[in-house]
Amino acid sequence: MDDRRDDQKVDICIVVPPFADIATPPLGSAILAAACKARGLSVRVLHGNILLASLSGYDAYRAVSDSSIKQMVGERLFRDHAYPAAMRARLGEPGPVPEALKAEHDAIAPTVGPFLDALTEQIVALAPRILGISSVFQQNLASAALALRVKAAAPEICIVLGGANIASPMGEALADIFTGVDHFFSGEADIAFPDFCERYVLKGERPAARVVHCEPIRDMRVTPTPDFSDFFADLRAAQARRQLPPELPYSLPMESSRGCWWGAKNHCTFCGLNGETMSFREKPAALILEEFDAVGDLWGVKRFMLADNIMPLRYLKDLLPVLAEREERPNLFYEVKANLTHEQLDLMARAGIDAIQPGIESLSSSVLRLMRKGVSGLQNIMLLRDSRSFAIRVVWNYLYGLPGETAGAYRAVLDLMPRIEHLQAPSGMSGIVIDRFSPYFNDPATFGIADLTPIPVYRALYPDAAALDRIAYHFMGRYSTELLRDPALLRALEDEIERWKQQWARRSPPVLAIVKSSAAGAMIADTRRVARQPLTIIAPDRVAALRSFERPVTRGDLDPALAAHAEWFLARDMLIEHEGKLLNVVTHAGTRASPALQRREQQKAAGLAA
Repeated sequence: MDDRRDDQKVDICIVVPPFADIATPPLGSAILAAACKARGLSVRVLHGNILLASLSGYDAYRAVSDSSIKQMVGERLFRDHAYPAAMRARLGEPGPVPEALKAEHDAIAPTVGPFLDALTEQIVALAPRILGISSVFQQNLASAALALRVKAAAPEICIVLGGANIASPMGEALADIFTGVDHFFSGEADIAFPDFCERYVLKGERPAARVVHCEPIRDMRVTPTPDFSDFFADLRAAQARRQLPPELPYSLPMESSRGCWWGAKNHCTFCGLNGETMSFREKPAALILEEFDAVGDLWGVKRFMLADNIMPLRYLKDLLPVLAEREERPNLFYEVKANLTHEQLDLMARAGIDAIQPGIESLSSSVLRLMRKGVSGLQNIMLLRDSRSFAIRVVWNYLYGLPGETAGAYRAVLDLMPRIEHLQAPSGMSGIVIDRFSPYFNDPATFGIADLTPIPVYRALYPDAAALDRIAYHFMGRYSTELLRDPALLRALEDEIERWKQQWARRSPPVLAIVKSSAAGAMIADTRRVARQPLTIIAPDRVAALRSFERPVTRGDLDPALAAHAEWFLARDMLIEHEGKLLNVVTHAGTRASPALQRREQQKAAGLAA
């Protein structure tokens, strides 16, 4: 932590508990700190995540921070510190720690007590009137444990807890068992929390209710530019002590919208985000541009991870064209819808968007319909193809286990995967979890789901079994699918996706790309496992034919000449036939992209062709 400031008294202390990521700063605490400072209140954000990572080791901390929600290893580490003795006696047995995380768990466990002591000491030294703690993902029990310690050491401090884990009815249920917390903020607290702090610090007034329900922000212009000063103070101090990698942070989080314009029309069946409001709200392009410039210049970081659930469509017209025209621009990560066109991806690449999370989830149209995704399997493959051409990294995960899925849908994709291994591999394959606020949770009978219950690990984390239905965010239900009844097919899918991932873990992932093009034809490089030969020269008529399949085409629409070309490309797996249509899966190595991308891709191609 930053020793320069820890003896300064403040009105408000905000704590970011473990196991928040430390590769990028938390956004919520930075926004709330800025909002309170705008009211004339003094604020110090203490990053408990950085402190614990410094004590226990970065690698062990990161492994737990990134671990599966089904295991909740981060919560397990704090469970014995989160409750008074009488409540601890009612906790269920946690069972063994997953073997893959046992070493990391065992490295962190001895540091939890000293961590809580050290952080409590720092908070008490600041003598804040209010201690605010944020809780999302695996932060509930660290928050409860810290609140208990601080309340015992300094009962005069008003302790409040907010964040996604406090959304109603979870907040009300946690209020019954988190005895060290005075107030719980449910919902978007951008205005309600500074209001609360101002009234309490200046007038000593507090609401009668322990759970404060916050109204959603209607106008994103009221949210301030995030203040990351305390994050950098804490991080740089740990880096100076050689406790954390010097290259951190990898990026800074920013927020240009809230809600989901697609979800407001068609709520994806498994999605539990935006539990209290799906209403879409966005910042004007000029405002987010100002924030990119101000934050980037202040901290010397030019990579931003946008926290939006989905990029505003309007930005394709009023934000990205402005960024594309700049000599220097930040690199951006955005979540997007997968039906982006080639032209839109071209604009995004020129505007500095070099990574996207498009919610692909599946390459089967029938499964995507079950998800209410509003795209087809071929549209997802087109997105992967064109993103590779523009060197835009695609973050995605293959989901399975959806009520109504068929084995045939997965067999078709299994046959397809070796042919498209040159496209961005998924991060893995995951069975769905039924999340609170999702359609699966809200209306399980419609989807054939019975007996919804919290996932088993909750029983070992919370003392009141009867309240778990209100506390839990992740659930399981009783239903079956053709895939779940076919373990051999499921195993084959997992194995093929693992092979795909391994191909992309290599220094040079597989290529199927036009690497040279002229009036005389084109050269196609192919390093996939299914490749016939590494380099293929095609004449101009074949180049033209290949372009005819940039979008899906049915066989019935082909004239004899184009049909003959199609068979030639199909024999070389440069065209795929999927769900009754043909599609070109050859990418372009910089021939239709931004100048910087052209240079990178041509350098790769030159090395291959040499």
